[in-house]
Amino acid sequence: MRKEETTMGYDIDDNTIPVSDLMKVIWKNRYAFLTITSLTLITGIGARAIFSEYKSEGFLQFGGTVPIVQKVDEKDKEPDPGITLTNYKRYAAAFKSNERFTDFLSQHKLEQNPGVENLRRSFSSREGISKWIDPVYPFTKLDAKELLEEPKGSSNNVIGLRISYEDQDPKNAQAMVGLLGRYTVDTIIYMIYSDDLRFKHTEMTAKITKLDNEIIENKELLAKYRRTGDDLKKIVSRYPDVAGQSARQVISVTDDSARYLPPVTQLMTTEVQASTATEKIYRARREQQQSILLREYYDKAKSLLDGTKSGEDILRGLDQVKAEIFKNKDLEDETIKEVYNKITIDNQMALTQYLEKSRFIAGPSLPENLTLRLSVTILFSLFIGIVLATGLIFGRHSIRKN
Repeated sequence: MRKEETTMGYDIDDNTIPVSDLMKVIWKNRYAFLTITSLTLITGIGARAIFSEYKSEGFLQFGGTVPIVQKVDEKDKEPDPGITLTNYKRYAAAFKSNERFTDFLSQHKLEQNPGVENLRRSFSSREGISKWIDPVYPFTKLDAKELLEEPKGSSNNVIGLRISYEDQDPKNAQAMVGLLGRYTVDTIIYMIYSDDLRFKHTEMTAKITKLDNEIIENKELLAKYRRTGDDLKKIVSRYPDVAGQSARQVISVTDDSARYLPPVTQLMTTEVQASTATEKIYRARREQQQSILLREYYDKAKSLLDGTKSGEDILRGLDQVKAEIFKNKDLEDETIKEVYNKITIDNQMALTQYLEKSRFIAGPSLPENLTLRLSVTILFSLFIGIVLATGLIFGRHSIRKN
């Protein structure tokens, strides 16, 4: 032979395979080609129905400032809405924890709910639930590109969460988005009150001691003013004729003259100082009494905190704690009534802030379509089927020739 031939009959020297020869082989095995392609297509569509999932989405907003905290020099300013990035990172570290999620399920008896087990596996995975929860900012990178700079006077707090979840059952996907929203808000509430209640209990204890020192200091001043007043009264009584003359205490001395304060004026000044010290003692005692009441309230609230892992339960339980503290107190006393009203207002604001304003404003949606589109599945399956059928046909043809 002058030329070496392949098993298909074409020349190696040509380095080409005639298309007609390829088509002849495929046409000769057309039934096998159609069968393999059809089976691959059916397998792809079936796999889509079995393994593809429905994706539900929802947008959870944080209403107002979370938590409601303003600095003393910013009380006249409207606080920026949302959660500061520093606080959000702390809260995210907590609600992305598998242990925290397990505690939440146990606290609310949700372990047997449909879809919860799949969600629990997401928490245990390496990626965790980061793919399901995305923070939303008022100022994005796209905004920065369009506006060139951030608007003045605006903050970039986290104003909400974009929550999504995929499941083979669309209702389960929708329910899990709702559960994740409730869980994240619950964790944020728990973290806020876990920090706040412990801090305020310590703050009240320190404040009581500080006020005690203030009372002691003003009592010493009051005693001093009274001693000075008694001495001045004796002086005035010994010199009744000169009581109104400016001759008893030097106020200022210059090269040309000297000014003096009469004893009666000194006596009046001392009595005013004594009155001021008495008023300070009264105010400190009143504030101390209120601080003792608040510390008692925070003591009970800490016990509530130690007995639950649910932020919502803490929030709703604070009213019961308040009722226990004030049930034997005289609410006609304005000092006590003021503390009672302050706690009531704080609790009502917190309920509004966390359980009414922080909510889904979009979704959770009930998905109607699978995440993988049918047209994409068909095209991809056809492509794989054609490649697979062609490979098998030419492979078998090559084996027969050899």
